[in-house]
Amino acid sequence: MSLFKDEKKKNDSVVLSASRMTDMPKYYPDVLMKEVMTRIEKGVDVHTVVFWTKHPDAILKSTMTEFINNLFSLGIQCYLHCTITGMGGRIVGSDGLYMEPNAPKASDALAVLPEIVELFRNPMRVMLRIDPLVKIRNNVTGEIFSNFDCVKSIIENSAKAGIKTYTISFLQSNIHKKVDNRFKKIGWSIENFTISQKRGFFDRIKSMAGKFGGKVYSCSVYGLEESRCINGYLLEELHPDKKYIRKDEPRKRNLCGCTHSIDIGGWPPKKCFTGCQYCYANSSYHEPSI
Repeated sequence: MSLFKDEKKKNDSVVLSASRMTDMPKYYPDVLMKEVMTRIEKGVDVHTVVFWTKHPDAILKSTMTEFINNLFSLGIQCYLHCTITGMGGRIVGSDGLYMEPNAPKASDALAVLPEIVELFRNPMRVMLRIDPLVKIRNNVTGEIFSNFDCVKSIIENSAKAGIKTYTISFLQSNIHKKVDNRFKKIGWSIENFTISQKRGFFDRIKSMAGKFGGKVYSCSVYGLEESRCINGYLLEELHPDKKYIRKDEPRKRNLCGCTHSIDIGGWPPKKCFTGCQYCYANSSYHEPSI
């Protein structure tokens, strides 16, 4: 009976995700911390808290760093998905278009990565997302913009901080109607990548990262291998106590092998004010504050 109870306890361990749907470290840190601590106080066996942000400086605010250090002291692992696409605060067209109007510049986000890696106590606990790669066309002028020109610099500079894992995706039309409508409204069109182009870009990025001992994965990209952004096998290996975790895979999207997690971003999603034009979680676009 004792062995059965021990196994059941292991199987009850959960991953909390904050959050795929909105940038909680930046805009809702108090809600994030409250949601996590409420579960812990209720006796929920939290294995890992996965943070997602385009604003790594928000993670370094004193209350957040204290929170993360406290979680580690409680035997709860912390893992970070940090997105840097090279489009933060960057005008991408002659009409003054910002793709990520309120995201930090890539140079600013990259500059704080050494502190981030130190806070999470292992560079393998930080996944850098160059997500998405885009190619868009101005419907009036015909000019084309792509952020692929930023990838080499992002990898080179993040590698200096010890980052070893990257993930990419490609912006595609005819997947999220709200995104297609938003681009139509602003006068731009999404240029889809062919499978051959995706594979070509992917191989080039793998080569760039490989020079620094890094590995590259894709996030639910048709034509490429499936992977796990929330990877129970990796989280178990990285956990300070090598703590067991179930490897259930909900398979909510094609080619998504992510381990089951509980997203604490809420539904409907809390508003995100970074204002990314390609955001599929929020239907409304937030005007840039810059």
